Parts: sequence; structure tokens; C-alpha cells
Amino acid sequence: MPSDLLVPALLCQLHELARHLPPPTVRRLHMPARPAVGCEATHAGEFCALELDDGAFGLSFLLVGDALEGLIRRHGGHRQGPPLAGTSALQLAQGLASPDATERALGLAACNALAHSAWRRLGFEPPPAGNALGGLALAPTDHLGMIGAFTPLLAGIEPSGARLTVVELDARKIQTLREQYPWVTATLDRTRLAGCNKILGTSSMLLNGTLDDMLAICRSASEFVLVGPSAGLWPDALFQQGVTGVAGTLIHDGENLARAMAQGTAWRAATRKFAISRKEWPGWRTLLDTRQSRVNPSSA
Repeated sequence: MPSDLLVPALLCQLHELARHLPPPTVRRLHMPARPAVGCEATHAGEFCALELDDGAFGLSFLLVGDALEGLIRRHGGHRQGPPLAGTSALQLAQGLASPDATERALGLAACNALAHSAWRRLGFEPPPAGNALGGLALAPTDHLGMIGAFTPLLAGIEPSGARLTVVELDARKIQTLREQYPWVTATLDRTRLAGCNKILGTSSMLLNGTLDDMLAICRSASEFVLVGPSAGLWPDALFQQGVTGVAGTLIHDGENLARAMAQGTAWRAATRKFAISRKEWPGWRTLLDTRQSRVNPSSA
């Protein structure tokens, strides 16, 4: 289900921005290649990418509910041209508020694509991520809460000496974590995050509607960073609700990404990771004002 507070705020901001920066339409939807029979999907096959007419891209995670199956069912044929070509990206973004998993995934991809399109026109270049934790620095005195198991990161976290509590929705993943990483506290109980002073959360919470609740549970944490390829949207509404950092993925080589998605291969080389902190974010109104000053210096 959609997030009760954040999703309306995110969509409201997109509409306000559209008054100043008319959004482009969709050029096409890039869907992950389906794995061959008997083969498992790769990490690269867990996302779709929405490409806009100005070359901006937005990514979205698909393994929430039946989003992937719905995407293939509705847009997998595309015999009459590229899927979703000519669609209003702003209208597509409204799907983030839908109870339908596929519409939410497309809505998040549209939100991300619209943000990247606007940033390019505003001359804003998100700073590169300082580390794999979205810029989070860990010390032995820290207790890190991880919402969603980012298993590739665990080996790098252990040497910090920080305590780590991982909350997952899948009991099988919890059992695997306990077996492979005995130093990690893995649990289904999200209230265990209340004692953590730093939080690293997956951006898929925007798709399963849990972000509001997680922020409420973790309100005593000094840092709450949202990470993942889907975390590429305007951060103002997130920052207002308690998120302190957003670490997402930008597409810098659209042709490479499209080719990799069609072939079912890794598309990391076509992307770069960024991290925006609440302390350093100028705010969307400041970005617009700065652009207006450049366009019309006499009004500054």
C-alpha cells in the first residue's frame, strides 16, 4: 500500500515543479530481460528503467508484490512501438499512490526520471556517494539498523565494530542470515530498530508502503539513509519526514543501459551512485531561484 504521508507529499512537489519546468514525455520503458528457462534472474533483472524524451532515466525495483509479472503482462508485447512511448511522465508518476504493485513501480520510475530531468536542466549534479553505505560512517559505538538485507555490504560493516540489526520480511532470509553471519542480529521484529542510532533502509519501502512506519519506529536515530537504485527522487519531502540522506543511482550512459537491460547483463558501467545529505541539500526552491537568476540576472 502507498505511504500515507510521503507519497502525497512527493507527488505534490512534482506537480509544483511542473509549473516551472514542464516535464518531458516518456520515450520508452526498458524492461529487464527474462531469464532462460531453468536460470535464476540476476540482480540486474530486478529493475526497470523509464527513459524520457530528454534522455533522463529513472529506475524502479520490481520484486515487490506482482510488479514484475504485471509489467511483463501489460507491456511485454509492445508490438505497436516502444512501450509507454508518448505517455505523460507526470501522469505516470501518480501510480505511486496506486494499490496496484505494477503501477507503483512505474510511478516510482517516473518520479526518479522526472527528478533527474529537472536536475539536469537546473544544473544540479548530485555528489558521488562517499561509500557503499550512502555516506554513513560507522564506529564501534554505533548500532546500525538495516531495513532489508544488503548482504554484499555485510563484510564491509563487520570491521567497523558496530553492532548490526537487520530487519527482513522473509523468514527464510532471516534464517540464512543467522547461519551465514552469526555476528548479525537478524529479525522479523521491526521494533528492534528502536534501539539503533543509525539506519540504512532500502528504497523499496516506497513501494511496499512501510517507510512511514519505519521512520516512526526509528525516530530516535540520528541518521536514516535511504539507499538503492530506486532512491533517485526529489528528497525534500523525505527530509521533512525524518530521512537524513538519499543515496541513489544516476544513468550516465543510456545506450549502454538499454543494451544491457535487453541482453540481461549487468548495467553498473552505465550508472554512477550518488548521495545527498539533508544538511547539504539546498532545497528545490533554492535550485529554481538559482536557475531563474541565471536566466534573468536583472531580477536577482
